[in-house]
Amino acid sequence: MSDFQSEITVQSRLVELLNILTPEEKAQMLPFMSAPMFNNSNFRAKVGPFIEICLNHPWDNPEIKLIKNHVFALLYPGQDFVDGKLEKIMVEAFKVARSFLLAQNYFRSDNEFQQTLDFSEMIRLRGLDARHQQFLIKIKKIQEDFPWDNATFLNQQFLLDHALHENECFHNQVKGDLNVPNTLQSLDRHYHLKRLELLNRLILQQKAANLQISDAIKVLIEEIQVPARYLDESPSIRINHEIFILLQKENPEPSDVRSLFDLLQLHEKKLSSESLKEFYSYLRNLCTLISRKQSDNEEIRLTLFELYKDNLPRGYLHFEGKLHPSLYLAVTTVALRVNQFDWALDFVEKHKHEIIGETEDKEYYRFNKAYCLFGAGEFSECLDNIPATIPMVDHLIQSKRLELKALYELNSDLFPYKLDAFRMFLSRTSQKILSNENHQLNLEFLNFLTQLVSSIPGDKKRSEVLVGRIEEKKQVAEWLWLHLKAQALGKSR
Repeated sequence: MSDFQSEITVQSRLVELLNILTPEEKAQMLPFMSAPMFNNSNFRAKVGPFIEICLNHPWDNPEIKLIKNHVFALLYPGQDFVDGKLEKIMVEAFKVARSFLLAQNYFRSDNEFQQTLDFSEMIRLRGLDARHQQFLIKIKKIQEDFPWDNATFLNQQFLLDHALHENECFHNQVKGDLNVPNTLQSLDRHYHLKRLELLNRLILQQKAANLQISDAIKVLIEEIQVPARYLDESPSIRINHEIFILLQKENPEPSDVRSLFDLLQLHEKKLSSESLKEFYSYLRNLCTLISRKQSDNEEIRLTLFELYKDNLPRGYLHFEGKLHPSLYLAVTTVALRVNQFDWALDFVEKHKHEIIGETEDKEYYRFNKAYCLFGAGEFSECLDNIPATIPMVDHLIQSKRLELKALYELNSDLFPYKLDAFRMFLSRTSQKILSNENHQLNLEFLNFLTQLVSSIPGDKKRSEVLVGRIEEKKQVAEWLWLHLKAQALGKSR
């Protein structure tokens, strides 16, 4: 197809940008386009009409095409199509849209500190020093009134201290410390907080994925030392430091979770909702890590369930109103583990339209519903709802385990074939995509399931042996179900 007949697609960088605008932003953008400061190219007269055409086009209907020569005819009535001219307009239109979003972001109400700081520096450079001094006082007041202790606050404190340092250097009378000590300390506090935040994310990621940490980062982790005064001054630094310590532990305890929870509650009023959301996420992840190590610990599962119940209505489980598939499944699984079957099914149904990346086939919804059906003892219905494939690898492996458990419960003739298929999957595929720990958890599940199926129902001695082995090996996928099946082995199936 020639350029004359080609279409402007939804994948173009301009259209992508325009399609993320809210209706209010689209209305605000129309007068913005007329400002010469932001629309000053040789094509400025055509940029506005072109953006309006793109804004009004029904991009959600792929059957309706936006053909380039049609657009050109609207912009240049009666003129012949000029190859490449429309592309130049699109480039300038993208610049205008980009400037609009940047301006929207910079002039938002919660960015008053940075706006005032930048303006004070501008007028200082233009010789209005007295006004600059007044604005420094205003910036101090904005910082004093900042409600949260977080990375934004500590970064602003450094910027303020540095501005005061620059001001004292300009008026230097060869006395005083030029505010250097305060500037260094605020910089140091911000550095310690950001370093802890990043390291905590890396360590947690390493526990969940097949991730190798470089020697340089290992040395950095070992050398972490946060000054005690910073821990006392900043709840955010202290909480991140506590999380860092707990993530270092090979076997964190339920008491560790309780201590961190108490610390969060103690400082909750000083923390922003964004900070609390992240801290509660670590708290839940620590519960999950402990549950993996101590599969028979009912207390930690109840704690995790209560955290989910608390965090769900507060929006701490959502990202921009959506639920990640892994979190959707985690909530369902934990609710079922503590025998909250009705709550679990209600959760699955109520939030099924909020799953990130859900397709028309609703794989994640069906998978979670299958878990609920299994928990209710509806094993055949469970099998009917397990999707044939799931995009996320962890979910795919869990679906295979769920299928095996349901087939085992039904004493299905398909069970041995599916068991061999799972064994082959683990040997050929999972080591490349799973962490060593997760791979081992699934191998142990396979091992115990093989022992179960090869045992004779009603053999009490064999049942006692298997129960003992499972109780000794707490780190195994589906530990509780395996333990129950080993106990039931002593009875006739």
